[in-house]
Amino acid sequence: MPLLTSSGNENPSWAIVIHGGAGSDPKNWNEAKTKIREAGLQRALTAGRDALANGRNALDTVELVIRILEDDAAFNAGRGAVLTKEGKVELDASIMDGKTRACGAVASLTATKNPINLARRVMTQTPHVLLAGHGADQFAEQQKVPLVAPDYFLSKARFAENEPHFGTVGCAVLDSHGNLAAGTSTGGTSKKLPGRVGDSPIVGAGTYAANDTCAVSGTGVGEEYIRNSVAYDVAARMRYANQSIEEAVTTIMQQTLQSGVGGIIALSSDGKIVMQHNTPGMSCGAADSSGRFETHLALKDGGSSPNTENTDTETASAANTEISDLLLQQVKDWNQGDIDAFMKPYWNSEQLTFSSGGKVTRGYAKTLKGYKQRYPDAKTMGTLSFEQLEFQTLGKDAMQVLGIWKLARDNQPLEGRFTLVLRRFPDGWKIIHDHTSKTPDEPE
Repeated sequence: MPLLTSSGNENPSWAIVIHGGAGSDPKNWNEAKTKIREAGLQRALTAGRDALANGRNALDTVELVIRILEDDAAFNAGRGAVLTKEGKVELDASIMDGKTRACGAVASLTATKNPINLARRVMTQTPHVLLAGHGADQFAEQQKVPLVAPDYFLSKARFAENEPHFGTVGCAVLDSHGNLAAGTSTGGTSKKLPGRVGDSPIVGAGTYAANDTCAVSGTGVGEEYIRNSVAYDVAARMRYANQSIEEAVTTIMQQTLQSGVGGIIALSSDGKIVMQHNTPGMSCGAADSSGRFETHLALKDGGSSPNTENTDTETASAANTEISDLLLQQVKDWNQGDIDAFMKPYWNSEQLTFSSGGKVTRGYAKTLKGYKQRYPDAKTMGTLSFEQLEFQTLGKDAMQVLGIWKLARDNQPLEGRFTLVLRRFPDGWKIIHDHTSKTPDEPE
């Protein structure tokens, strides 16, 4: 078990995740298609990474990255759009600001070079969210965004259309100011009926961003993403069901959507990145301020964690991880001088017991009061660490954790042992009993 110490700075200060569509197995692609797709992902991700590293905001970065993907004929968006049943292009896009939840979208564009740019103009220059068809084309002319002739979309070299690849490119970003944004752009479904609109321009279906939860972009069979409000559902599961971003995406990919439908990229407000697909492949990539930089044409097991519900060993391992994360957060909160936050994992009940130096305190309020009396300020609190954690399961929903605590304060280090008993409640694990002793065992 690793040492649990923290300066409070582990979360990335910025992060980005992108996709270039889900669909067929890249193992069946020829070498040219593979190299072009990989190069396009790397080019877009590099631009996004560099923009964020230089302090660019989330919304600008999303627009920048999607514009690069729209200009790349290897992806089904912008220049690489597929054709309708009538042999024309109809382009869709949306963008959303997680800070304000402002959003803009366009559908069935026929001549706009970069639909994502126009989607942002809808957000900033109109009182509306979505413009479609002839009205959207007129708005593009009024806004003087770059327009192109039909042969811009038709003259490029195309890959064979006999391999299903659900059109769409997308991007989700967390910037260094703590703001989220997301965007999605598509050339639609090959040979679709004229006027068909999928999920990409539908905020809540293909795109969603809110600073309190996450930023999301989807790729797949748009009708299914619309029917299930997929992008919003990720945030709703986090907001109302207290699911982690990975749990939310996994539930949707494995239970809400049928196999072979598509994929999701998502990014939480604390910088956690999730990429999952239930198709044979999904072009995607991620980077953050820790130095992470990766691109994929397909993810192992579709990017989802192995099912941990079938074996006791795996279930215990998942619980160990959750509790380790909880204790690490306690260390962070203590070292930042925040006793109220440090106490959040304790059971807020009169039945909570805390034992230290032979004295037993019962009840959450009395335990919190006791902590504040012993540690009235950050200097007195010092720097905390937990070491040598041992986990012992006590049935399905209870765990005992043994370990060593160390406190560095005024060049007078203290340490001792602790025993915690935790119980799993609907909103997560809570400490219901805490026994702490010093070495040697004596009252503080």
